[in-house]
Amino acid sequence: MRRPVRVVLADDHDAFVEGLGMVLSAEGDLEIVALAGDGVSALQAVLTHHPDVLVVDTQMPGPAVTELVRLVGRAEPATRVLLLAEDARLEPSSRPDPGGPAGMTRSVSARELAQAIRALAAGFGIPAADRPADPAAAAAAEVTAERTERDHHAELLLRSLSERERQILDLLARGYSNRRIADACYLSLNTVRTHVQNVLVKLGVHSKLEAATLAVGQGLVRLEDHPA
Repeated sequence: MRRPVRVVLADDHDAFVEGLGMVLSAEGDLEIVALAGDGVSALQAVLTHHPDVLVVDTQMPGPAVTELVRLVGRAEPATRVLLLAEDARLEPSSRPDPGGPAGMTRSVSARELAQAIRALAAGFGIPAADRPADPAAAAAAEVTAERTERDHHAELLLRSLSERERQILDLLARGYSNRRIADACYLSLNTVRTHVQNVLVKLGVHSKLEAATLAVGQGLVRLEDHPA
């Protein structure tokens, strides 16, 4: 028996996302593994549950949707992303590339959404209507273009780290706290805090989670090789 498609739903409207989760779960072949109400919790849910598809509202609080898609693509490249836009004029759009996000309107039926989720999980795009390109498709194409440019930029940033900073970034990606890093590296807690801040500044990120996600996505840290 084929396993169900694992889905994370991310939307800041509680009633909408909970109702949608119940309807999609009734399909039988779709498993809603987590609900999220903002970009940060959506990313955390993806990292925790490794879903086949992330369905995300384009206007949700937290990181910009392009940034969220970039982080998901680096940390969980097998997870497909389906963007839901508010504009009622939008029609389902095809993915610009095999790994890029797809776009649909929030007004589509649950059946259409379920079909789109299955298609993405199976590695296919969403058939586009014979209409002019819509904003969701344009946003998806923009994400794909930005991903290539940002990946190259991120690689250069990672190379700017010192050997000690790389060591600390490696431990951050394994979930080490500042205190645990200090003990592992025989450093004072203040010294570790300084190194962590330098890593965040050099990588241009705002949190240890973002730094860890970037490191894993770029292959600088391979968690399966040296479990914490």
